[in-house]
Amino acid sequence: MNRLILIEGLPGTGKTTNSYKLYEQLSRNGRDVRWLHEVSQPHPTLFFSEVCLTKEEYCLFIEKYPEAAEMLNSIAEIRATTVGIDYLTVARKLLGQEQTAWYQELLQYDVMDFPLERYETVAYEKWEAFVKTALHDDTTYILDSSIFQYQIFTYLLNGAEYPRLTQLVHSIMNMLRPLHPALIYLYRENTEDSIAFIEKQRGIKDLESTWERDKDRPYYRNKQQDVTAFFDFLKDYADFASRLYDEADCSKLKIEITAQNWDLYETEMLRFLGITYQDASSCQAKDGRYVNDLIGVSFSIKGNILTDPEGVRRRLSPKSQTEFFIEGLPETLLFFKEDSVRLCGQQIIPQWSETGTIYKREKDHRTETQIRTEDIK
Repeated sequence: MNRLILIEGLPGTGKTTNSYKLYEQLSRNGRDVRWLHEVSQPHPTLFFSEVCLTKEEYCLFIEKYPEAAEMLNSIAEIRATTVGIDYLTVARKLLGQEQTAWYQELLQYDVMDFPLERYETVAYEKWEAFVKTALHDDTTYILDSSIFQYQIFTYLLNGAEYPRLTQLVHSIMNMLRPLHPALIYLYRENTEDSIAFIEKQRGIKDLESTWERDKDRPYYRNKQQDVTAFFDFLKDYADFASRLYDEADCSKLKIEITAQNWDLYETEMLRFLGITYQDASSCQAKDGRYVNDLIGVSFSIKGNILTDPEGVRRRLSPKSQTEFFIEGLPETLLFFKEDSVRLCGQQIIPQWSETGTIYKREKDHRTETQIRTEDIK
């Protein structure tokens, strides 16, 4: 019955880890499932890389820059009164010509810079478009960080009070009812523990960078002028998220994750959703270095561990003899022919992850003796 699964919690509470587990298990149970990662691109409900114009503004823009019409029309999502365009998709199509006048003017409509009054309109319409699409297929959707985290960050940074936030969230939740949403909230009882975990995991410099980026936003007025103000922000976030969970009128599950017993939490989530755990097969991906010369990036595979272009090691889990889940990503690797692999699923923002991208395995010119010797070492 649950066509939509919402995973929420503070940063560092395992939303990505557990979204991936559900994505894997739903797929193994024969469900058509899409995991919409927080940085999926383009994203159907969030605005990390979207410009949005009213229909009137869009028509005037196309009149001013007719040379952009064909490209933008092929990308744009037309909503009730607005037009959304993923500007990173546009940038990729421009092939290094991002300084062109029309693209730079287009960026002036970045939703991240909108006042709340305008944000509320475009956010509601974007969720409305998502629901309309979801109701016309049999897909189960997993959304992480969308209904709570993104909204809380947006409203807190703009200095809005809780009643204004909850008005939008409640209206979205009402809109989602036909999809029978299930809400899973991951949390630590002591928010200080979450802050300590984030600091240990990401490093204090990363937290200072986040504060530096946002310190001029309304939330930080009259706050202490150092990273400890960001810690206060996270505490307010936890308070807002907990209240939104308590008020949510849908099927819901709350999991305290301080002990980090991820196998237990997976069992709880599967039981809550009525999903039977399915073991992976013992298939092995083909080892080697895989290259796409067109975009100039590569990744390597050894022993069902993929090291991505950013150096992150990700476990590969067999979906079939030729297709493998990629740990932490809403994508799979599909092996075909003798030396090629294609990325399938929902791409995230880094260019190497673009859906449909094909990588070819480099030939190994070592002798059999060299290979055996290196494997022993």
